[in-house]
Amino acid sequence: CSRREGQFPYEGDERRTSGVMEKGSVAPKDSPENRNLGPHIRVGKKGIILNLWGLWIMTFSVFIALFGYAYLEIRFLLGMLTFGLLKPRAEHCCWIMHAWCRLILWMACSNPKVLGLQNLPPKDETILVAANHLSWFDVPVLSGYLGGRSIWSFAKAELVKVPILGTYMRAAEHIMVSRDSRKSQMESLKAAIATIKQKRSVFIFPEGTRSMDGDLRPFKGGAFTIARKTGARIVPVTLIGNDEVFPADALMPIRPGRGLMQMVIHPPIDPTGRTDEELLELTRAAIASALPRAQGPAAAAAP
Repeated sequence: CSRREGQFPYEGDERRTSGVMEKGSVAPKDSPENRNLGPHIRVGKKGIILNLWGLWIMTFSVFIALFGYAYLEIRFLLGMLTFGLLKPRAEHCCWIMHAWCRLILWMACSNPKVLGLQNLPPKDETILVAANHLSWFDVPVLSGYLGGRSIWSFAKAELVKVPILGTYMRAAEHIMVSRDSRKSQMESLKAAIATIKQKRSVFIFPEGTRSMDGDLRPFKGGAFTIARKTGARIVPVTLIGNDEVFPADALMPIRPGRGLMQMVIHPPIDPTGRTDEELLELTRAAIASALPRAQGPAAAAAP
């Protein structure tokens, strides 16, 4: 039978009943005291964790990024010498970032299990992907495993100052936003609308920031204003287990993620004729439907 638009149950994938994961899905989240970190140090005043696994990932990810950085710098130089003829296009830079993300996750043994790929619209349709935010690994997962689709993201403006990463972000024309500036937030919304009108798909975290405990936080309305004004369909995505692999108190991933990380792609939601509030509720319900009960809205609302 046909699936109605905006519904989140889907056939052919592993299901959850009342938010509880059934057999075959990812393992439950560990409590911090039960984690086997192995040899590790704590960095800075906050005691951020760095263990041997994280040190390995940091080493090879920076090493690989240096090659891409050198390539981009050479292309920028050639672009200047040829009056822009050989300057790398934003789409090309975005593809390089996606390839880097997939390679990092593969080398880190953290390929996520992806469910619901059949729910993605055709690649030539511009979409707005909305996902819950658990970990720094969320961005590589969304960049590398959405069916080979090029997708642009919101990013903190401070990341532009980070060596190598800042070059990638500027070259790919990702959307910069400062959470402390209302003006910057409004400008980022306009930039996102302009990006979608350029036929570039965008992903956003409606929570606005990472959840420190894994619970689904309240959603902000900006994503749904973007969808309503551009007509882009919203594709809700549930991320599970990324915070077990790369938790908020770690500088780098603390363990391999294969078998722990999962991404569930829900059917798209058409913004036509719907208010921002209706879009928010539909998107939140879809994302929450695939979360373990302990991480759903009820858990976030509990005292």
